[in-house]
Amino acid sequence: MGGRGQDTFERDRSPQPPFNKGGRRNTGLIRPSPIPWLPQIPMLLLVIMLLMIPSLAGAGERKPKGTFGIFVENDVFALSDGGYTNGVDLVWLSPALDAGGGRVPRWLDGLSRKLDPATGAGSRRFISFSLGQRIYTPEDIKRRDLVEDDRPYAGVFLAGLGFHFRKGNSMNSFQFEAGIVGPHSFAGDFQKILHRIFGWTAPEGWPHQLKDEAVLAFGYDHRQKLRAASVAAGPDWELIGHAGGNLSNLFTALGGGFEIRAGWNMPSDLGTSLIGPASDAAAFLVDPEPPPSEPGRVGFHIFAALDVHLVARDLLLDGNTFRSSHRVDKEPLTADLASGLALGYKRFKACLSYTYQTRRFAGQRLKPLFGSLDLVLRF
Repeated sequence: MGGRGQDTFERDRSPQPPFNKGGRRNTGLIRPSPIPWLPQIPMLLLVIMLLMIPSLAGAGERKPKGTFGIFVENDVFALSDGGYTNGVDLVWLSPALDAGGGRVPRWLDGLSRKLDPATGAGSRRFISFSLGQRIYTPEDIKRRDLVEDDRPYAGVFLAGLGFHFRKGNSMNSFQFEAGIVGPHSFAGDFQKILHRIFGWTAPEGWPHQLKDEAVLAFGYDHRQKLRAASVAAGPDWELIGHAGGNLSNLFTALGGGFEIRAGWNMPSDLGTSLIGPASDAAAFLVDPEPPPSEPGRVGFHIFAALDVHLVARDLLLDGNTFRSSHRVDKEPLTADLASGLALGYKRFKACLSYTYQTRRFAGQRLKPLFGSLDLVLRF
């Protein structure tokens, strides 16, 4: 994890045409990777996911096909641009496997059964697939030079395979992820296109981003309703606790927290989760399927959540593991405070929230604030 010298972060000096096909000047933003197959990781993970979903969903059967969720986090909701600036997760969750809701490849079914910590009557098994991208920048994105006292430019692309086990008011989740940090996460390209479309300030410092590094991650989370709402319709409140950890070259930490929520016709899921390195947004999806005869009900609730993390490793602040790169001194103890509103009707749920974070590294001037929009549809 190297120094901060300007010469370390020079652009690629190999011969390039002065202009690309679109007539724009070639900046040499993405350098050739020293590992030939590394840039192909995002496309490979996407292809694998698309090939496996049909076998999980079950073709030609009039049964539940699972749940799809889109999770978006962006600081534009808070009228800012810098730090953790954008995150997007696409998550597909299988129907309950024990109820015959999906045809599962044998090796996945066997692995799911071995991981289940609560086998027996009442235990329900789910499998999820996810694709996600996160974007991180310094506060001043107009600067072309290396901003030494702010976090590095960094992009992450991850694909995840999750195993979820619901029994009563508790759930255990195991999440395996693989992906890439660096130019071939295409985070810089995505941000520049997005800013160009909406007329926002162009980010100029992406030549100084972290270098390509493959990522392997494992995460575990246990959730428990400490106070559950009544089954009957009407107003009620719940208290949900959770604890777990992440282990990877991207993010290694222990964490836990609580969520309190109150509303009308409360959902039976296990609360709301932030997306992030080795986290699992699928908690918002794990909700027992209602019988087809159940009439649609409108439900809504407000919530507040507090999460605390003890961080041992954060590649996005510590810099590349085996190569010299920009870095800052991370804070070992961090916290997130979120609040929001959720609405549900029949098989659709939506959630809008804001999250306030404590400082992530020494010398950080502004405490991060961003908004989240979660959309979930069960098929």
